[in-house]
Amino acid sequence: MRAETSEAQLFRRLVRADSVQLERGPYGFIRSLMWVPLVSHGQPIGMLSVANSRVCAYGPPDAELALAIGRQAAVALENAELHERARQAATLEERERLARDLHDSVTQSLYGASLYAEAAIRALADGDVEPAGANLHEVRETLQEALGEMRLLLFELRPPLLDELGLVGALKARLQAVETRAGLITELEDHSDAQRLPQPTEQALFRVAQEALNNVLKHAHATRVRLCLSVSQSAVVLGIEDNGIGFTPDLDGAGGFGLTSMRERVQHLGGTLRMESRPGEGARVSATLPR
Repeated sequence: MRAETSEAQLFRRLVRADSVQLERGPYGFIRSLMWVPLVSHGQPIGMLSVANSRVCAYGPPDAELALAIGRQAAVALENAELHERARQAATLEERERLARDLHDSVTQSLYGASLYAEAAIRALADGDVEPAGANLHEVRETLQEALGEMRLLLFELRPPLLDELGLVGALKARLQAVETRAGLITELEDHSDAQRLPQPTEQALFRVAQEALNNVLKHAHATRVRLCLSVSQSAVVLGIEDNGIGFTPDLDGAGGFGLTSMRERVQHLGGTLRMESRPGEGARVSATLPR
């Protein structure tokens, strides 16, 4: 006779099927109750209660069925908790990235503008109009740059074109911003036939493109970047490639360059993320999502 497992022993201790009599209240029809544990990794995480209007309604077969349902419910609860943790981690990572971008771009630009303004004030105090004018010109240029950076960050927080025009329109706007900001030559190859995709799919792919383009701007030293969007009956594929310095990809490592965030977004929707790169040969990110 096969020995009973620890899990089965736990179930045997926790499962109860009792005859009861509830005479008052909205549950007066109940004559039988069965309690089934929801167990995850050997630990109870909840309880499933089953009621019936008949006395002694539940026997061993009913208990086995309820246990099977309880196991599935426990797995579903555990998966939901894991997804919520992943979502919270992705949200925290995105906030940290935006904070870094604010520090590296807007904050630095504003600090530079303040230095030019102080220099202009000192020049005017000394009666040197020409240096003061040059410094004020630098203030204007620096503030315009900071304004452009802030618009990019606001666009990242909630891209309005994603809701209004769909993924292709938002990608075109993002590439135009990249051209204006860094002078890169950009190209969008669209094979979607103007099809609107489900909102979670468009959101995930846009964020992948956003993160990949940020990497190009910060790390790749590229002069050209190309996006390709393809839609078939079974899948949606977005590719981002550049002609920069490249690197050695490591999707299983610490998740540098935002790769962990991109991978989690894609995997959350049942897709895959691939990174192809070699030092000196540019890089390509490819995200594939099911339709």
